[in-house]
Amino acid sequence: MASEPDRGVLLHPLMLWLGWVIGPAAWALHLLGSYLLVARACENGVMWMLHATTLVTLLLSLAGAAMAWRQWGRAGRHWPGSGDGEAGRMRFMAVMGLLISALSALLVVAEGVPNFFLGPCL
Repeated sequence: MASEPDRGVLLHPLMLWLGWVIGPAAWALHLLGSYLLVARACENGVMWMLHATTLVTLLLSLAGAAMAWRQWGRAGRHWPGSGDGEAGRMRFMAVMGLLISALSALLVVAEGVPNFFLGPCL
């Protein structure tokens, strides 16, 4: 019989996949949204749309990291090792989801920082 933390992980495998998918999807959404909105920001002379896109997608990628962090906690918050069986696979998915979402959040920030220093009409 699975222990209580492992049972919580096994009941929600979708949450493990969301930790992997939400961060990169938010990064792609930021890249596409910023590309589409730069012409409008240049016409109007306002940058708030680009900043809002950065903020929303950053929060979205951090939500993916929070989901992965929560699932890792349910799995026992041990570093995944070989020979752990199904719980080790769940820990691996949770840890990698956390790292992927955190990297995606870093990429969103890296793409959003130039909007503070450069104009959209270059």
